[in-house]
Amino acid sequence: MTELTTARAPAPWSGDVQVVFLEWNDYLLWLQGKLTHTLTEWGERVKLPKPWFPGEHWAFVGPTGQGKTTQVVPILGTRKFVLALDPKGKDTTLSKSGYIRVEELPARGWRRYSGPDQKTWRKIWRDIDEGKPARVIVGGDRRTTEQAMALRDLLDRAIKFAQESEGWTLYVDEFELLSSQRMMRLADQIDDMLITARDSGISVVTSYQAQAWVSHHASRQARKATVWPQSVELLK
Repeated sequence: MTELTTARAPAPWSGDVQVVFLEWNDYLLWLQGKLTHTLTEWGERVKLPKPWFPGEHWAFVGPTGQGKTTQVVPILGTRKFVLALDPKGKDTTLSKSGYIRVEELPARGWRRYSGPDQKTWRKIWRDIDEGKPARVIVGGDRRTTEQAMALRDLLDRAIKFAQESEGWTLYVDEFELLSSQRMMRLADQIDDMLITARDSGISVVTSYQAQAWVSHHASRQARKATVWPQSVELLK
């Protein structure tokens, strides 16, 4: 994303459209509701639009390798509780986020969980109880057919977990893998979240390469969208 220090007033031919450019750190402050105004290069004070509220969804659309995850991770950092689904299987960019990775999830009644990741979940619960952020990656390896099947079941449970426990921002990395009928076939579960999660204050963030390859709910239910130039036409 290009970083500019000021907002620019609309050109004479632009009608009522005004584009505001913010430095990256100011952009993140705006998303948190901590920045409400900025200045144009002529010193004019401009009121910024409403920031990103819980329950509002966001779609990131662009070719692979263009930095979708790199941009998403700091944006997710503006939210206190994040559950990031990793359908690619230990994605390197997502792993560099510093989030805690789990390969097991509690079932309903998750406070009584006693599975392999029990120690990790105790730390997550303790952080939540102490008012600290909890940002978690869900996903393990998918190098074998058996691992891919286990990962699909794990991510299915993660979606249900987010619905039941509420308060999370759910990030779906490489949404096509999750939604495709040829792959994980979890589009219906995510579509349900996109349609119903607003009342629970759950935001669903998706990243994918082209709209034609995923459910249209990803963009139609999104309050915000970030689209790389190569994917503008593919969003239609």
